[in-house]
Amino acid sequence: MNEMQLLAPAAVCSAIAAGAFTLLCGRTFRLQRSGSNTPAKLPAAIRMFRFPALLLAPLVSMLLWQGLEQRMARTLDSLGLYPQITPTTWIALRAAHGIAAASMMLMIAGPDSWVLVSLAATGGFLAAGVWLRRICTTRERQVARELPAYLDLLTVCVEAGATLTAGVRLIVAQAPDSALRSYFDRVLREVRGGRARSQAFVQVAELHGVDSLITLAQALAHAESAGMSLGQILRAQSEQRTAERFARAERLAMQAPVKMLAPLIFCIFPCTFIVLAVPIAVRMLEVFHS
Repeated sequence: MNEMQLLAPAAVCSAIAAGAFTLLCGRTFRLQRSGSNTPAKLPAAIRMFRFPALLLAPLVSMLLWQGLEQRMARTLDSLGLYPQITPTTWIALRAAHGIAAASMMLMIAGPDSWVLVSLAATGGFLAAGVWLRRICTTRERQVARELPAYLDLLTVCVEAGATLTAGVRLIVAQAPDSALRSYFDRVLREVRGGRARSQAFVQVAELHGVDSLITLAQALAHAESAGMSLGQILRAQSEQRTAERFARAERLAMQAPVKMLAPLIFCIFPCTFIVLAVPIAVRMLEVFHS
C-alpha cells in the first residue's frame, strides 16, 4: 500500500511533465511552421539544430542579460539574420551544439571521461561564435575592398546632376549581391520610410559597425548640414578609401614573408634536408662497410 501511495504522485508528476513537454514541442513546431524560418545564410550544420534551439529558447531567455542581447541583435541585424534569428535563438543554437557535441563525446569516450566531455561541450558552444566572427571579418574586408568603386560610381552620378538618392538607387539596382549593396539597400529603405537621408546613412552605418562606412556617413551628414558639395566629399572619400586599400595591401604583402616562415621551417626545410642528406648518408654507410 505504501508503494502504491508513493508511485501515484510520481506517475502524476511524470504525466504532467510529459504533457508540458508535448505542448512545448507543439508550440515550437507551430512557431517553425508559421514563418520563422531559418535563413539560408546559415550553414547546414547550424540550421539542423533549429528545432532543439527553439526548445531551449525559453530557458535561454531567462538567463540572457539585456546588454548582451542588444549587442547580439545588432550583429545579427547587420548580417541580415535578424529577426529570423533572434539573440535568444542564436544562444540556444550554440547551446544545442554544445549539448550535441557533449553527447557524442559521452557515447564515444564513456561517462568517466568528463574532461573530454567538457571540452567537447565548450568547443560545440564556441563553434557557431567562431563562424559568426569570421563572417563579420569577411564582411568588413569585402566592404573595404569594394567601397572605392561604389564611391566612384556615386561621384559620377552626383557630378552628372543626379541626386545622391538616385545614385544609391542605381547601385541597389545594378550592383551584385554583397555587403555594400545590402548597406545601400537598407539606407534606401530607411529613406523611403520617411527618415532623413543623412540620418539613414549614419544609423545604418553604425548598425553595420564598419569604420569606413561610419566615416562616410558622418562626412555626408556634415556636408548636407553645412551645404557643401556632395560631389567633392564623395571624391575625397573615394581617394581616401583607395589610399587605405593600397596601404592595407602593402601591409599584407610585408606580412607574407613572416607568415611563410613557419611552413618553411617545419615543412619545406626538413623535406629538403631529408632529400639531400639521405643519399649522402647511404653512400657513406656503403663506403664504411666496404
